[in-house]
Amino acid sequence: MSHYILITGYRQQLAKAIYQLGIPFSVVTEKPLKTRPPGVDEVLISPFSQISKASDAVDLNLKNTPTHVIAGTEAGVFPAAVLRRIYAARRSSKTLLIRCTDKMAMKKYLRKHDIPMGGFVTHHKGLTAAELVAQLGLPVVVKDRKNSGGRNVVVAATAEALQPLLAPQRLYEQFITAVEGSIESFVEDGKIIFTNLTEYHTNKVANIVPAGFAADETARLQALNAKVIKALNIKWGLTHLEYYRHAGGELFGEVALRPPGGYIMELIKRAYDFDPWQVFVQVELGLPIKNLPADAARFCGTVLLHPGAGTVTSITPPDNSDYPTLTKANIKVKPGDQISPRHGVGEDVGYCIFSAEKYTALRQDMDKMCNNSPIEIKPVE
Repeated sequence: MSHYILITGYRQQLAKAIYQLGIPFSVVTEKPLKTRPPGVDEVLISPFSQISKASDAVDLNLKNTPTHVIAGTEAGVFPAAVLRRIYAARRSSKTLLIRCTDKMAMKKYLRKHDIPMGGFVTHHKGLTAAELVAQLGLPVVVKDRKNSGGRNVVVAATAEALQPLLAPQRLYEQFITAVEGSIESFVEDGKIIFTNLTEYHTNKVANIVPAGFAADETARLQALNAKVIKALNIKWGLTHLEYYRHAGGELFGEVALRPPGGYIMELIKRAYDFDPWQVFVQVELGLPIKNLPADAARFCGTVLLHPGAGTVTSITPPDNSDYPTLTKANIKVKPGDQISPRHGVGEDVGYCIFSAEKYTALRQDMDKMCNNSPIEIKPVE
């Protein structure tokens, strides 16, 4: 059977992997691309909100009917599901889609399946801040049910601060004092064929692959991940599950059925010596996959650079004399540039990648980088 892929939500690495596999593809995106991807047939511009609302048809004027629709970004997940249905392309169930994108549906369902997690309350008519504080304590974490990457997350420290945040389509969670992390898994025919534990060295800033945890903690987190995937009946795809390393036991945060952000895919490639983007495409298409490594060959880490909103005053390019494990530095701004506030994990003005045989060497350099940003700014007054 010949394949034709439609990408919703452009990711350069995804388009490159499809091109290298020799599979024809098109891209639908909300904004024009700066450069045209090699091998692409068409680049179509369409608001994802219009696609997500489509019932029976959507007028993209595609020259070729896709056999598969792959979401490259979080924003592309819902439109991808709609287009899979319209074009009769390979798809997961609507129920699974909802449970992997709607935090309320996800948590209510998984709590019934005895997945350990913090307390939460869903919005309802007449809900008050006092009621939330009584159930969750303070502070309270307020999230949009269908956002990810830390967007629109607010931590309310008082009932007075919480009250104006109450609104439909919001979820309210107990504040958990614990370090977060994530687990990435490839699933094929209902079986996990690869698992990586990512350590959030500094939440929303720095990640380490694989996590430098003790064997017993690693086993418990892998068991939690497997239990969630089984409960959701995920048959194929790439999962990204976030967890808490709580003193009372590991806790589930949330799970998504899509590639992770934070350059985690690049870290997996460097640590395990295979291209996770190509495997992602193969899993999505149901193509055969060779045995994937169970263990990493090295530790790899990334530090995202975003010094806050302001004007760039100076840049000190990092090098191996200061950071022996540094393997790549990409700074996207120059003196005089304006930096906007950061609203999500996917927003940065540069990043540095580290690689080492020993976890301690990697950790030392990343600690140093997190405390000494190479980008200096004059903050917005």
